[in-house]
Amino acid sequence: MDAAIEALLDLDGSILDQGGGYWIKIEAKKVAVSVEIPHGIRYSLTLHQPSGRRILGYDNAHLVKPPKDY
Repeated sequence: MDAAIEALLDLDGSILDQGGGYWIKIEAKKVAVSVEIPHGIRYSLTLHQPSGRRILGYDNAHLVKPPKDY
């Protein structure tokens, strides 16, 4: 398996303090390869406010759609 994917899997469950009460949560799990998840990793990287509210996130919940116009 790719070293970058292994590193991401090693970070599963990590909470990273960003100062000022903000924090990043990392979730990464190995799953079955499918059309929606061709690399076999389900991931979520989220930034949270001090209150815990998610303010930014990246995950593979949906396929990336190419733009219609360039």
